[in-house]
Amino acid sequence: MRNLGCRFSYMNTLRDRLIEARQESRLSQQQLAEKAGMSQAAYQKLESGKSQRSKMLTSIAKALGVSPSWLESGKGKKHIGNTYEDENVARYVRRVRFVPEISWVAAGNWSDIGYVSEDLEDAPHWPCPVTCSEETFALRVQGESMSPSFPPGCLIFVDPEVMPISGKKVVAVLTDTDPHKTTFKQFIEDGGEKMLKAMNPDWPERYVPINGNCRIVGTVIFAGNEV
Repeated sequence: MRNLGCRFSYMNTLRDRLIEARQESRLSQQQLAEKAGMSQAAYQKLESGKSQRSKMLTSIAKALGVSPSWLESGKGKKHIGNTYEDENVARYVRRVRFVPEISWVAAGNWSDIGYVSEDLEDAPHWPCPVTCSEETFALRVQGESMSPSFPPGCLIFVDPEVMPISGKKVVAVLTDTDPHKTTFKQFIEDGGEKMLKAMNPDWPERYVPINGNCRIVGTVIFAGNEV
């Protein structure tokens, strides 16, 4: 007797569910990997079946607009609520980019290490609430220099592709310190003079003049206590 079971797709494996959801979302493997904040090579291992587990499944599920539990186990509803049926919401979900939360040391070397790095796959990834480039990363604010607007623990999203203009908050590296110091301040340019300003009115050194001793890593495009 002819076996008809092959005509039906039961989505029994993670690989099957990934392929199904990605095709529905009309994303290439590279586009999905970028939105989930991982390398294309790492994602290909999942879709090829070479890897059956990943700490990035939640980020992948969010990028695809599906339930993380369904993606991981095949159980439960594929989509949370009915929002996936709303094309406007579906388009929004596909636009969301998840970015890695990195250390301040890594931020200081960001232009050297670049965005695509398998070392970042185990880092926490957060959905950036605003449009951003693939080079965007997140940092946790340290210290009180930018309080009360940006208290310690506040999450900031930094986009190296956004040019700094006077008044914007930036992450910068002071290259005349040993070791180089990575800092979060407001960028000020006035009459040809450039400086970094601490927002905290009680900070002892509110203005730091900069010239060739500073490299701006990127501009802060969003901030929040939790995202």
